[in-house]
Amino acid sequence: MAKNDAVLLDGIVSQRATAENLDVGEIFELFAFEQLLKSYDLSRQEIDAGWVDGKDDGGIDGFFTFVNGTLVVDPATFPWPKKGASIEVWIVSCKHHESFKQDPLNAILPTIEELLDFSKDAADFNAQYSEHLLKARDILVAAFRSTASGFPTLHFRFVYASRGDISELAINVEARGNQIKRLVNDYFSDAGVDFDYVGATELIALYRKTPFILELPYTEHLSGENGAYVVLVPVSAYAKFVSDEQGHIRRYLFDSNVRDFLGSNSVNQDIERTLSDANAPEFWWLNNGVTILATQAIPLGKTAAGNAMRLHDVQIVNGLQTTQTIFNFFSAASAVQVPSSVLVKIIVSENPTVRDEIIRATNNQSSVELAALTATDKVQRDIEEILLRYDWYYERRRNYYKNVGKPAERFVDPLFLAVGVVALVRKAPHAASRLKTRFMRDAESYEAVFSERLPILLWPKIASIMKLVDASIVDRLPKKKQANRLRAGWRGAVALVVVAEALGRLNFSIPDLLALDERGLHRDRIAEIFEMLYRTTTDAQSGAQMAHQPGRIDINTIAYARANGLAGLESVGRWQMPTSVVQSGKPGAKQPKATAQSPTPAARRFSDAEVEQVFSALPEQPWQKGMQQLVAAQTGLPLPIVRRAINYLITHGRVSIQHDGVVVNGDGIVTAIDPKTADPRHVIGEKFVRYLG
Repeated sequence: MAKNDAVLLDGIVSQRATAENLDVGEIFELFAFEQLLKSYDLSRQEIDAGWVDGKDDGGIDGFFTFVNGTLVVDPATFPWPKKGASIEVWIVSCKHHESFKQDPLNAILPTIEELLDFSKDAADFNAQYSEHLLKARDILVAAFRSTASGFPTLHFRFVYASRGDISELAINVEARGNQIKRLVNDYFSDAGVDFDYVGATELIALYRKTPFILELPYTEHLSGENGAYVVLVPVSAYAKFVSDEQGHIRRYLFDSNVRDFLGSNSVNQDIERTLSDANAPEFWWLNNGVTILATQAIPLGKTAAGNAMRLHDVQIVNGLQTTQTIFNFFSAASAVQVPSSVLVKIIVSENPTVRDEIIRATNNQSSVELAALTATDKVQRDIEEILLRYDWYYERRRNYYKNVGKPAERFVDPLFLAVGVVALVRKAPHAASRLKTRFMRDAESYEAVFSERLPILLWPKIASIMKLVDASIVDRLPKKKQANRLRAGWRGAVALVVVAEALGRLNFSIPDLLALDERGLHRDRIAEIFEMLYRTTTDAQSGAQMAHQPGRIDINTIAYARANGLAGLESVGRWQMPTSVVQSGKPGAKQPKATAQSPTPAARRFSDAEVEQVFSALPEQPWQKGMQQLVAAQTGLPLPIVRRAINYLITHGRVSIQHDGVVVNGDGIVTAIDPKTADPRHVIGEKFVRYLG
């Protein structure tokens, strides 16, 4: 059976290889992550965040930290619970081997020994580990320290996945896994540690699981005429209902619940006391209960376990605090028998609009972070509807179309469309390359992108152009997972130049864009444009990437347009994302919450007059250290305005880029050097090389 399962697994991986720009080993890794972490219902972006495979990965391919079942991606914006935190750490090694070997575990052992020593900072590792691995480690450290005062529970899940048969696991391999477990317990004596071996049979079994069809036991029920039920469910049975086979809470059941678990606050403490107090009144007398949304509910009548109801496409849209507290209670005290029941309201509807209205109504009864409900906004529903007419599947509700089996190559998510709007409508490709989903948390930035004033037919037009760009450049990218980051960074600039070339100018209008027939855009030409734009960002001698430099993608776009005679250069890079919240990028910094009722003042942007004022005050390059402060003092302008204005001047070629005393023109050639601060290896007239050591 295991060999047959390996054949099936190879077929699945082979099919995925046709849709992904990855080699077979990385396709296997991606597939394994998806199956192992299925109960968390992660998006592709979230999987990429913990996918650390590559050079200097220390033998680790996946490193994921969950707090109360939610993946931590950005410690600076994560809502750390004050009490009752549960930290789960998944460390995964995936090998496309036919058996389990000792070598991968030999590589992991010293890595774990070093990375789990929290007394060390990233700088202490002397660049022996990759940036991505150290970032994943920093997230774990942040989770541990941010929840330490509330005495969190800590659990490590190590997984070695291959195409092998676990019944043939060698003794030396298992012994090395046990050694890793003992090592972790040396660092964290109270932590739970598991080491699992997952082969082809286990991966196929995980792949076949359908997460959204579940059976809910009940003792009493009341049915309505319009497909609604009210049932009493024993709290112990409800805890099992929301748990998967490994005992983890099924996070995918809460995709439509805008709040996360708030930890051990006073309300949740009261819920827990009610569960633990044998003399307390019936649980459902004191608790509002849970609301479940389903597309189908089938009463099964009497079963071996009692009455049950089969629910399809289950979403718990209200009652996360109750659910998580019940789950935590039974996880910590599984032997306790609680006779009480929880009240569960089941609403059955397949109408997307009705479902969205229910989600909004059940989640809009108290203050929540702004834009948490954006998936149900009218503009989002309108976008989904118009895209469906063109056979695009808009994942405004995370993983919705993925979970119902629609083809992945036709998926479009909000961030993908947002990049297209910022690049093609706002003409700001560099801003598009840096766009993250957190922009949707802010009212002003969200409305600047997802504006109801934009014509509805713009959305399928942007989707088709951006998808065409992705498909055209895929063969010019390295067959590594880093290619996804590269494609995400450049798709906006390439799309802008491709459309500008077709229309003859960069300052084309929205009607111009709508009138464009994308069938006239040729893939070979799109690929050529990508290579010409990207080539100027990679120094041929050092291979150093410079796309991260302020405005660099805008500069390349303008340089390409100037060289090819495209008009409208002045339109590129001028627009900036508006925001009503000034966010700090420091890890652990608390982010202010903006609401529609109480917005904070918008950050001021520069005017044309201020740009000219700064330009007039700038000395000849190369600039000395402290130049920005001197210009601010001379002009009387705030320092942030001076910095933005200088960046704008660089983007539009009026002043040159300067790196540590080295002045570089738009073609990457060194034009001036400050001998006091510049590396002496730089030579005027030669290509700029970023020396790294």
